[in-house]
Amino acid sequence: MNILAIETATEVASVALACGGQTRQKIIQGGLARAEGVLALIAPLLAEADVPLAALDVIAFGRGPGSFTGLRVAASLAQGLAFALDRPVAAVSSLQALAHTAGGGRVLAALDARQEEVYYGYFTQDAAGIPQPQGEEGLCGPQHMPPPPTPHHVAVGSGADRYGEILIVRFGVTVRAGLAPTAAAVASLAARMAACGKLIAPQEALPVYLRDEVAKRPPKSLE
Repeated sequence: MNILAIETATEVASVALACGGQTRQKIIQGGLARAEGVLALIAPLLAEADVPLAALDVIAFGRGPGSFTGLRVAASLAQGLAFALDRPVAAVSSLQALAHTAGGGRVLAALDARQEEVYYGYFTQDAAGIPQPQGEEGLCGPQHMPPPPTPHHVAVGSGADRYGEILIVRFGVTVRAGLAPTAAAVASLAARMAACGKLIAPQEALPVYLRDEVAKRPPKSLE
């Protein structure tokens, strides 16, 4: 199965191609993703693997939560490619992708949501190596986050980078700095979703913002 994945929920944007048991990835760092920049990564990625667009089986994207502009970019590109190719879509939680990037064990995935808040989710790795959510994803200040369902979590993501001291004092977590959700993780999770029959139609490929007052604003045109 050939899976093209797009992850633009943070300032570390990436695209990945999973095919033939291997995953190739290209990354843009240092700024919010724009459609043109992400598109510019896809063609050389496919060319390196000698995989034409028509050979793709699934289009996957990080559905959020995360950067509002970034999420619109990922969803729009996933929808456009899936419609053009008549392919299904895997809408993957960016927090779950972050937890998958972190590796095994118990993970608190936290992304900086600005306004002194974080998007967060607790995950525990199952026997197949997939981080499974432990409760709902949420948005709040780090001082108001609910405690983890079990002890000994590793906190990762831009939210953990910024508010690590608060999380250490409140929950006794270990902080691993510098991690972000990646398209490679999105592709891996998408493969599991495909095997479980959890793919969706292109028109259902929508971002998950969590912050309602912003999500309800009319979308701006992508730059």
